[in-house]
Amino acid sequence: MTDDSLNRPAEIERKDSLIPDEDPAIHCIVGIGASAGGLKALEVLLQHLPNDTGLTFVVVQHLSPDFKSVMDEILGRHTHMKVMNAQQGIPLKQNTVYLIPRSKNIAIDDSRVVLTDIDRDQMQRPVDLLLHSIAQGFGERAVGVILSGTGTDGVSGIRAIHEAGGLTVAQSPDTAQFDGMPANAIATECVNLVLPPEEIAQLLSRHAIDPTKRLAAEEFMTTEEMSGINLIFSLLCERHGINFADYKSTTVARRIERRIQAIHSRSIHEYAKTLQADNAELDLLYHDMLIGVTKFFRDSEAFFSLQTPLSKIVARLEPGEELRIWSAACATGEEPYTIAMLATELFARHGKPVRLKILATDVHQGALDFAAHGVYPPGSMEFVSHERQARFFSPLPDGKFRISADIRRHIVFARHNVMQDPPFTKLHLVSCRNMLIYLKASAQAHAIAAFHFALAQNGIMMLGASETPGKLQDEFETIDSTWRIFRKLRSLPGLAVDPGNITQAIARGPRRLVNILNRDKPEQLSFTGLLEAYDLLLNEFVECGLLLDESRNVLHVFGNGYRFLKSATGRFTGNIMRLLEGEARTTIGAALVRAQKDQETRFVLRNVAFPVTDGTVEIDVTVRSLRSDSSKNFVWFVEFCDPQKPQKTLTEEVQFARGRGADYEAIESELIYAKESLSATIEELETSNEELQSTNEEMVASNEELQSTNEELHSVNEELYSVNSENHRKITELHELTEDMENLLSSTDIGIVFMDEDLRIRKFTKAATDYFNLVDHDIGRRLDNFAHNLKITNLDELLQEVVRSDRSYTAQVTNAKGEAILMKILPYVSVSDRRGAVLNLVNVHEISLGQTN
Repeated sequence: MTDDSLNRPAEIERKDSLIPDEDPAIHCIVGIGASAGGLKALEVLLQHLPNDTGLTFVVVQHLSPDFKSVMDEILGRHTHMKVMNAQQGIPLKQNTVYLIPRSKNIAIDDSRVVLTDIDRDQMQRPVDLLLHSIAQGFGERAVGVILSGTGTDGVSGIRAIHEAGGLTVAQSPDTAQFDGMPANAIATECVNLVLPPEEIAQLLSRHAIDPTKRLAAEEFMTTEEMSGINLIFSLLCERHGINFADYKSTTVARRIERRIQAIHSRSIHEYAKTLQADNAELDLLYHDMLIGVTKFFRDSEAFFSLQTPLSKIVARLEPGEELRIWSAACATGEEPYTIAMLATELFARHGKPVRLKILATDVHQGALDFAAHGVYPPGSMEFVSHERQARFFSPLPDGKFRISADIRRHIVFARHNVMQDPPFTKLHLVSCRNMLIYLKASAQAHAIAAFHFALAQNGIMMLGASETPGKLQDEFETIDSTWRIFRKLRSLPGLAVDPGNITQAIARGPRRLVNILNRDKPEQLSFTGLLEAYDLLLNEFVECGLLLDESRNVLHVFGNGYRFLKSATGRFTGNIMRLLEGEARTTIGAALVRAQKDQETRFVLRNVAFPVTDGTVEIDVTVRSLRSDSSKNFVWFVEFCDPQKPQKTLTEEVQFARGRGADYEAIESELIYAKESLSATIEELETSNEELQSTNEEMVASNEELQSTNEELHSVNEELYSVNSENHRKITELHELTEDMENLLSSTDIGIVFMDEDLRIRKFTKAATDYFNLVDHDIGRRLDNFAHNLKITNLDELLQEVVRSDRSYTAQVTNAKGEAILMKILPYVSVSDRRGAVLNLVNVHEISLGQTN
């Protein structure tokens, strides 16, 4: 007995009676992905699985398209379930293992097998293809298992199953011969459990319970189960501050059930007791409840549709105005980064500098930390174009990608609970995709009300493809019904109202909202009337002067202050330094520099000469900086004063040297030259930056080609390893068969000689040496070269006739001792075209004597 036989089922023959002829509908499907080293893991997994779980298994092993696979024979020795190569269009059955055929890709559609030819010019990811298809077709009834192998095949599929609510499992890397595939799957944080193959089998056995018998909804729970659920909610809320009672019971039940299976608890109540004493398990449950799955530009058509309304908002932005966006439930950050890239492109399209602020929030601090780090695996880049990769990402040596600093600086990541924390305000866009579907109806209404309050007039709300504004539908205009993009219809006046009151009012309907917003609103003076009143006051108390902004542009001219400004030709500029000339320009310019350094000081310039129409006039000039406590911006007030009139006492009086106009103009010329040189340098740097960016794009393209080549080599290596594993199994079997044959040839009392069509000896038994003088090194020589002790003269002719006619010959002859010998000559039977003869010699002397007596 070999060691291998110890691991096989007790009965080698498959008991077909254990498998029903008519299988019921498939209620749970298991997609298994494996590559190099996966054969051994599959053997252990199937060996520990019961044959009547009711599960359906589809196995994708990386196979070489050039060699025939015998995996069905190998795996069939380790299970009583039916193991077969999948065929096009066949319906799936329970308790059956379907294997991917060589040179094919496999997917499942409507519980039937769909096979397609592989394209050798494309990178092969058969595991991803299978897992995506079962995620789409079976949802929460799908299970994805990743076993030993190298590369990243299966990463995208595991994400898809996790997002669909299915169960995802990976082989523990320390038990895998090659840990690449399991490790990459685990790195996505979308793997529910990491186990060795034998424990994966136990998990699947427990998971095989019919979903209708599982914990599903509150109305199907017992009092004890509800008590356990409420205790779990209380523990999660106490430790992490989130009330999961707002979530749909089916969503919560699935996540709790997985953790119950993982630690082998017997009931919800027992699991709740475990959580009371084990904060680590409580954190694992919290992580499993919240971790989101997304990619950059996931549902790319949705973001394409978002471009049009968002572009209109960017076009309407005033100079200096910021585009404000809230990405709620942002998970690991791919969505806010996607919106930032899209907005950056829109700003460039409109020829505007990027003024963007995105508030990216989530309740999961671990996900926010990951997002803030800004480094993502290759699987997240599936829908990112090569141009965007080159522009917005930097490739890292380990194959991952880092988001550019230009995008990162526009995003603020913060922990925020939509259900508890106050919403933001004055937003142009709120994006919250695929969070509401997990919430109860009341919680959905609360969230939509918060988003409505947060949006500015005509702001945009973007939801998931299966989400709607619900009862607040009338408060929004639908922009895209397919991708759930809406525009807010009603604007909120800038009143200091309690956000809680607003959200409650919205939930009760638009009329109630209007009542709250207009309640106790005083009569207000019109804006135009206020401006007229301000102008009257200014003309009354300010005789002559100019109001300048931070950039020294003229904002307002008081009295006859215009008479001290020169008339400029060409394109108009409001900069004071271009509207003054001579000594007035240099003196006031110097005073403005001083005023900028010390914004609390008021400067008086005595006897400043101004050229006017009828000559030159000398007046006093006061320069003062003005800024309110509530504003970071400031303005300058330049007042022209009659020196004969008494002036108020000033904080500081500064007399600038006169007669130095030429020096100031020389300095100003140098400053202008320096600015021009700086501008030229900046242009050169921009040109160099474009060249570097082009070089970076080429490097990214080269890196992608190298990565593609590397993956192809990995794929070829895995195929060769799989072929080698199968060959090794066959060699082992042939070795066992050879040992059996050698024992048979040495132990039998029948003289047997195997010959080819030229009657050359191939093998012979030990008993054959009683009739022919043969030794081991005679193999390969013709039999007629050896003398024999049989009394027959035409043995050679008889052998040749059997070879030629393929008909056997039987006769009884005697040997030199006169003993009766039964001689049979049979044709050599072979599946190939090999021909030959088999000579059998049996001593029947004692039998003949018995018959004679």
